[in-house]
Amino acid sequence: MWKVAIIDDDRQVLRGMKQVIPWEELGAEWVGESMNGERGLELVRKEQPDIVITDIYMPVMNGLQMIEILRNEQFQGIILIHSGYSDFEVARKALRLKVEDYLSKPISRTTIRDTLLRAIESIQSEASVKLEHEKLREKLVLYEPFVRKELLKRAVMGTTDAIPEAELSLAGGGPNNHLVLGLEIIRTARISDVRAPDRFLFRFAVQNIINEILNEAGYSFDYVELHGYYSALILHFDKEKEYPELLKVISEISARIVECVHRYLQISVKIGMGGLKESWAAVSDSMEEAFRFSERTASDPLHMSASVKPMKFYHELVEDIETTQGKNAHKIVRHYINALKEQSGGRQLQYDLMGAQFWAILSYTLNDEVVRLQDIAKESSIEAELGNIVTLDQYEAWLNEKIAQICLNQEWHDNMKHKVAIDLIKQFIHENYAEEITIADLAEKVYISKNYLSQIFKNATGETINNYIVKVKMEKARGLLLERKLKIYEVAHRVGYKNIPYFSTTFKKHFGITPAEL
Repeated sequence: MWKVAIIDDDRQVLRGMKQVIPWEELGAEWVGESMNGERGLELVRKEQPDIVITDIYMPVMNGLQMIEILRNEQFQGIILIHSGYSDFEVARKALRLKVEDYLSKPISRTTIRDTLLRAIESIQSEASVKLEHEKLREKLVLYEPFVRKELLKRAVMGTTDAIPEAELSLAGGGPNNHLVLGLEIIRTARISDVRAPDRFLFRFAVQNIINEILNEAGYSFDYVELHGYYSALILHFDKEKEYPELLKVISEISARIVECVHRYLQISVKIGMGGLKESWAAVSDSMEEAFRFSERTASDPLHMSASVKPMKFYHELVEDIETTQGKNAHKIVRHYINALKEQSGGRQLQYDLMGAQFWAILSYTLNDEVVRLQDIAKESSIEAELGNIVTLDQYEAWLNEKIAQICLNQEWHDNMKHKVAIDLIKQFIHENYAEEITIADLAEKVYISKNYLSQIFKNATGETINNYIVKVKMEKARGLLLERKLKIYEVAHRVGYKNIPYFSTTFKKHFGITPAEL
């Protein structure tokens, strides 16, 4: 019901207005009346009506004074002036105070009805706009981590030409120097023999350990997942810090990460250190230096120069295979081979090592998309093929042939179609978590049967669709509760739960504590 308050010093007007307004038709209710501005002010403060109908000339405090105080107190309701005087100065002040309409006494039933209808429509329209803005704000908050993550990934890969330095500085927290540690999870049987979802858990666990170590030490940093088992840890240091004095600190950080990961996860990581850079534009060089340092051997020509950037090459290639099924692969390979030719100076390169690294990285990266390269080519045949390569042109042809085999593989096509469907489903869930979402609804959106969608979603993510929906709702609820702006029942409604006890039970099952204990 729309709440309406009437303020006028004429009792007859008050009675007449209450009689003439079609309350039921408008869906409105009378919440009180006053005979002067001072009492009217108290009434509005107490009842917070949606619409206030007020006279201007009243004892104690006139209508304009009351309206001005209300506006200064951020009263957002609709105000209608109902007066028997036509005064230009009054009308000018009313306009400044955002009065919705100026009605002359006496007023007809039709006029008051039409005016109130317009006022209600105005409230509904404004409420709709506010709701849309709130939804947009929530989406922006929801997607902010993904945007920031992409920004950082582009920075370490050297694809930030179009991004202003100031925008990148937001991710690092201000004007700092930056240094990259390149991390690689060593591919042992413990890692290689697990399913893709479980490998995600390993990477997630490694990131958690790094976060805990660096947060405890008070360092500013960003962590970026790369392809396969590679990741980049960007450390941010004050401008006045010199590289030599940081070496000991960074070495201690690296040693602790290696030790803790091995102790808690029983897996090994290898860490390389890049140079200290003054700008985000040079962070990609630090990243390449870090992995050259990590992989360096006396005879390894793959990492001979900063102009040859294998990590950027692998990232661009994997991204192209995943998004376009290799449409730009020839161009990416050609650029990489040209850099190798320029730096090799005609010297013989170790194509067996380079090719083995290429195949290993693609194997572990694309395996996360449920594509087994072992089924496309056996390791023994890869070794034999690489053993026959003696020139860069032959190596380029071999790279293009392997990429074509991957992209033309029927399993790859099927899985990529599944990946697109699953990504759409995830996006829909993130955008509509406040609604009731059923598997039938989701299946209809991607034109897949319910059972088949459930199967491919579980295979790709390691969890059921319903569990994923609950996880998204709970994560969003946790974020809203931590903002301390809404009550528990309001948060429950925001994430699509009408049954508050059930919401609390689900929250505790998910996080181990109730919403009230958070």
